[in-house]
Amino acid sequence: MKKWITLMILLTLTACNGAFDAPVTPTVTRPAIPTRVSNPGVPGTFELAPCPFALPEDYVQGQHVDCGYLLVPENRHVDVEQARTIRLAVAIFHPPGGAAHPDPILFLHGGPGASVLETLRYQFEEGFAPLFAAQRDVVFFDQRGVGRSEPALDCPNVDGLLLDLLDRELDGRPVTEWQADALLIAAFRDCAAELRQDADLSAYHTAASAADVDDLRRALDYEQVNLWGGSYGTRLALSVMRDYPKGLRSVVLDAVYPPDVDLYAEAPANLHRALDRLFGSCTANSVCRANYPHLAQAFWDTVARLDAAPAHVPITHTLTGQSYPTTLSGNGLIGFVFTILYETELRYMLPQIIYDASQDRFDSLAVIRGALLPQVTTSSRGASLSVQCHDEIAFSSPEAFESALKQYPQLLGYYEHAMLGRLTYQVCEFWGAEEADPVENEPVVSDVPALVMVGEFDPITPPAWAERAAETLSHGYYFEYPGVGHGASASPGCPRQMMIAFLEDPTAAPDSACIADMGQPWSQPSETR
Repeated sequence: MKKWITLMILLTLTACNGAFDAPVTPTVTRPAIPTRVSNPGVPGTFELAPCPFALPEDYVQGQHVDCGYLLVPENRHVDVEQARTIRLAVAIFHPPGGAAHPDPILFLHGGPGASVLETLRYQFEEGFAPLFAAQRDVVFFDQRGVGRSEPALDCPNVDGLLLDLLDRELDGRPVTEWQADALLIAAFRDCAAELRQDADLSAYHTAASAADVDDLRRALDYEQVNLWGGSYGTRLALSVMRDYPKGLRSVVLDAVYPPDVDLYAEAPANLHRALDRLFGSCTANSVCRANYPHLAQAFWDTVARLDAAPAHVPITHTLTGQSYPTTLSGNGLIGFVFTILYETELRYMLPQIIYDASQDRFDSLAVIRGALLPQVTTSSRGASLSVQCHDEIAFSSPEAFESALKQYPQLLGYYEHAMLGRLTYQVCEFWGAEEADPVENEPVVSDVPALVMVGEFDPITPPAWAERAAETLSHGYYFEYPGVGHGASASPGCPRQMMIAFLEDPTAAPDSACIADMGQPWSQPSETR
């Protein structure tokens, strides 16, 4: 659900330097959001406050949006009077003319560790404002430990190191991938020590965030809400369905990450599936096949060549304009393609980018890598690690991961040095997140109406996971969307139409006839190749 990254890439590629189109300005002044002013500072209280992030163009606090903080106990396993209180940043957006229904859409962002509020300005108009068609308020919040919430479990030393290592050099000396891993592990160790001075790293996990969601619903005086979860947000939504079902009218699960899968051990198979789908769909399409014959061979040959002799490709940070020297290895090319498979609007560019790279042409790849750089500093890495060490690594093992990886030798080098691989197992050994209750590794059984959505090309949360989750949801409606990557519901067209129809009547499956007309044609090669 990183629509803002796609927008920046497309704007950069088309040399468009203007502002995003402004949303239609509502003219209705909203009443104040309920707040328990009689108990200031008490957990469970919502306190109005200035919005701690840049609002979308032409949106005014107190008229089109209300902001504040939800106060919750940091550690939910101790007496509330003894627990430290933390603050979750919240924003409630109102549709033009006001909400016609009392149950809002409550958005649960992905990651874990990604902030929705920090990037909301860039993605609101295209990704979220269209949901006003459902005539409901839309509520956003940064989850515990994330973004504008307090405290935010950021690791700026890790962010800085990752930027320094883009060229695989440090202080003018070459750095191997194994040396880079050791440097990152040491940086995470330092970050953990720093964060422990102000936070209990074992208190930031999905079960606690599910309780936060229910506290937010009650603090804002909503009898029921409609959850909308994307990626990790679906994992959180499923936990709310299990633990607090009475507060839910409906749930949208997009790019589903069920609790009973092994994210790390299954990652190589999931990426391999998506790559096979990419190469196979190109071969099956006459335009793509004619212009990019033997795409899979071209890709793997280029990976091997770049691993033997990495390319030096300077890139420019889209937001700051700062230039960075970078080294592109074969593993780096795999990681780049993995990232672009997330983005529905960019996936069609991959055949040309792969063929260009095979001939040492990296212009488009460099532009996109520059637009991806903001991701380095928009995730609270400490929160992400606390969640994954507590909820996921607790039920996995390095041995299971290594056994699974052996089945995909072409991906071995990539996952050996990826956070979605060996590195996280090593960091979790000292992070101190503790282990989740075994229920956090079991399928969620629920009768809450759920729209289950997944993209055909999703490289990390595949269709099989969404089907698996839907099997234990008695009122779950499963749909796969052709041509779509990681996340369908925020995109225009058929998926969004179906989501709005589901919100209008979650007791029945939405009309899915529009799926037959979906799919994205492969492009002709650029005239500038």
